[in-house]
Amino acid sequence: MKKFRKNNKKGFTLIELIVVVAILVALMLMLVPRLTGFTDEATKTANAANARAVYTAIQASETAKETKLFSGKTIEEVDLCGQKVYKTFWDDAKVPGTTVCKYENNKVTYGLDQKEAVRGVYPIPETPTTPEK
Repeated sequence: MKKFRKNNKKGFTLIELIVVVAILVALMLMLVPRLTGFTDEATKTANAANARAVYTAIQASETAKETKLFSGKTIEEVDLCGQKVYKTFWDDAKVPGTTVCKYENNKVTYGLDQKEAVRGVYPIPETPTTPEK
């Protein structure tokens, strides 16, 4: 009597591997844009926080000058976004070379030069609200 051998192939067929890879690619194509959006949103939030810090330093320096808070004292000033700011309020006035830092119309804009969509602004512009019916 012949012994029937069991065909014990181990491993996956080429078709099975191609299907798995195709499914993984489809999942990655759905996931990557969402992750990129989260990164941009985090960058925008960080830039808004930096804009607020710059705005606060400029406003504090202007108030100190108007009220003569440091009269009779020699306080070093640094240039921050084109404004003279007391070093007491802003220790490190170096802004990275690719960063936009503007102070116009009592508003600070801070962020990367090439990505306008992720720049932070302070004070935050008010969005008009529509009355609910």
